[in-house]
Amino acid sequence: MATILSLNPLAIRLFSSNSQRYSCYLHRTMRIGQAGIHFQSNYPVSFTGFLQFSKRRNFICAVSKDAEESFKKTVEVDRLIDTLREASDKELPQIVVENVLAFNESFWIRLAARADTCKSDDDKKDYEELALTVMSIVDRLVHKTNEKIEASTDVLKAILKPVIDEVEEISWPLRDPEALSLMEKEINQREQEGQLDEGFLAEVNAQLRQATKDGDKPGLEAMLQKVLQLYASRVLSKRSYAKKRK
Repeated sequence: MATILSLNPLAIRLFSSNSQRYSCYLHRTMRIGQAGIHFQSNYPVSFTGFLQFSKRRNFICAVSKDAEESFKKTVEVDRLIDTLREASDKELPQIVVENVLAFNESFWIRLAARADTCKSDDDKKDYEELALTVMSIVDRLVHKTNEKIEASTDVLKAILKPVIDEVEEISWPLRDPEALSLMEKEINQREQEGQLDEGFLAEVNAQLRQATKDGDKPGLEAMLQKVLQLYASRVLSKRSYAKKRK
């Protein structure tokens, strides 16, 4: 038996009433097979109710999405905590270094919550020892990072010293034509000593972004750009020389 499914054009009527509400009626006819079986239905739908339902549905979807994201973050934190607990004393520092940005407020709150739900004192003690160990490693990392930043800042000050005047400002345009040559000489010396590393470049870029944002130190901004140019020229020159030797 052939099966035919036909859907009549939607007949939608909007009627106004004294209550300023609108009703929507949908008339649908289905015909199945040759027996001519008909199914008719009228669905009264409140237009105001439909809007309220849509708002509730959107709100529920938003809440569900937030809850899902929160659950995913909790799972990630739990996975990290489990990895830290299972790591050996030798592996633990490396894991902390690789996940240093993950040790935020959410991590410590979750770690404390898991410690509070421990059924045995031994497990609770393990969590407390893990927290102290991770804190100690993170503190050392922060200390080393600060030392590198301070060292990079000192190197940058030494490079810029030839172009800084008596009031510790960089006049623009430069008054001393030999200042750039002295600055380039300082860069070459520092590069030979291995002091122009990634930390130094990060410091220069950070200072340049700040100077550009402030907009009131054109001399400093120009000299920082010059430092990057001289450094890049030095690196490219060394690479070209190395290729020629090969």
